[in-house]
Amino acid sequence: MDLLDLLPFLREQPQYIQRIAIDIAPFLAALLLIVVLRWLLTGILLRPLRVLVGRTSIDIDDKLLEASISPMRLAVIGLSLILVTILFNFDKPVEDLATTIGRALMIAAFFFAVVRWFEVFSLQPEAFARVTGWSIPERLLPFLNTLLKWLIIALGVIFVLQELNFDVAALIASLGVVGIGISLASQNTVSNMFGFAAIVSDNPFKVGDFIRTPDITGIVENVGVRSTRVRQLDQALITVPNHALTDAVVVNLSRMEKRRLDVTLTFTYSTTAQQMRDVVQRIRELLENYDDIDPETVMVHFVDFNSSSLDVRVICQVLLPNFREFAAKKEAVFLDIMGIVESLGIDFAFPSRSLYIESTPESVAEQEQADEGAAAIDTSFPSRSLYNQTIPEGGDGQAEAADDVVERSSSPGEDELYQTAVDMVRQLEKASISLLQRNLRIGYTRAARLVDMMEKRGVVGPPREGSSKPRDVLPY
Repeated sequence: MDLLDLLPFLREQPQYIQRIAIDIAPFLAALLLIVVLRWLLTGILLRPLRVLVGRTSIDIDDKLLEASISPMRLAVIGLSLILVTILFNFDKPVEDLATTIGRALMIAAFFFAVVRWFEVFSLQPEAFARVTGWSIPERLLPFLNTLLKWLIIALGVIFVLQELNFDVAALIASLGVVGIGISLASQNTVSNMFGFAAIVSDNPFKVGDFIRTPDITGIVENVGVRSTRVRQLDQALITVPNHALTDAVVVNLSRMEKRRLDVTLTFTYSTTAQQMRDVVQRIRELLENYDDIDPETVMVHFVDFNSSSLDVRVICQVLLPNFREFAAKKEAVFLDIMGIVESLGIDFAFPSRSLYIESTPESVAEQEQADEGAAAIDTSFPSRSLYNQTIPEGGDGQAEAADDVVERSSSPGEDELYQTAVDMVRQLEKASISLLQRNLRIGYTRAARLVDMMEKRGVVGPPREGSSKPRDVLPY
């Protein structure tokens, strides 16, 4: 259609006005057509449809109608461009461009409508199971809905680009090369997304569960696409990448059906065999008749002669998965066991060690005098580490032991040590066992044997009765 034939008054206008009118008129006509078609869409089509769907008892049709309004408006713009090119005689390039854009807008409006309708319906576990026979975890639905929506958008973009005469194959190939680089740069993000899918599908834990891994222990507060947040016992919030959780060993303590009670009771070695039989039997009967304890799992046995105790091991399963209830039940069981042990007159053992002392210094006063003598003595006396043997004290046994000492002192080492001791006591003019111990670095029995030898050979006198003072050194 020629615009000058449609509007004859333009022929009377100057040439430049005619050219401006010819250039602007199609765009004005397109805008007018868009306004008219939108009015028709709103007034003639949408208003009756709203009244019609408002009479139904379900609300799905209302949502579909509202979701279709925006795509229909976009389709009106594309349709208006095509109609304008039909009504007016444009140059071939302009007509092809307007027609192409109009068709692309209508294709985009179609995929836009599909996306909006998918948002209305989305994936529902029950409906998906009826159609496909597969069940989808409810926590996985947001991820799958988002994925399918972006697939629809991607298909729409490909169709629109193809309509705009782009080389889609070359574009996809170039995007493949770019995608490789992006995938290498974001491999952790992708692995976290797959980790999220694995967590949701396998369902090793859910929000609110108490879990333990080699690195963290706490309550799960949120499971996201990239990471999972866990609140530790010290109230610190830990963010863990999903791929780390899928690769780790996760212990879900919230899904325990019962808890294991395993304890070792230690009794002293003064416990008799009959007492041990009684305590084992009574503890076993107690647990087998206890509330919330599985009697089939009760094991009470005398298991070991330990270094400082007799060990009885108690094992059973408590039918209380809640930790607070389990702790309260465990406390009650322990108190009842203590009552049984006390009633049988048995004592609990604890890690201990017995120390047996062979002998002690003669007296504190003698030790003090030995310390004073050590400060005055010449430090040139040799020190030796010799084996100590106990000499019986008193009566014939002491005489026999002294004779044995004299006989064994004939060895060169004994003679040298004896001579050193004699020289020392003659220099100090006193002799005692503690004095020899202090200065010769020898044991108590060794020092006592040397003193007896010196008394036997007339070097020192006998011990003073009723006194702890050192013995007198006799003259040569």
